[in-house]
Amino acid sequence: MKKILGIVVLGLMIGFLTSCSDNDKTEKPKEKSPAEVRLEKQTQDVKNCVKTLGQGVYKDKSLSWKLDSCNATN
Repeated sequence: MKKILGIVVLGLMIGFLTSCSDNDKTEKPKEKSPAEVRLEKQTQDVKNCVKTLGQGVYKDKSLSWKLDSCNATN
């Protein structure tokens, strides 16, 4: 019984280690959208405005719409 339990635990550990190491290789870095790049270039006031709009009734609007509404520059 102990031998079977040991084999099961060992198998689970090996499976866990191989699945964790495999994820590092398959994940690709996410590229930023043009709106995200545009947001990075803005002043803190514009960023605060976009954050505020993101929490209210306009939370479902796109990031580019929020940037335009906050008078962001290109």
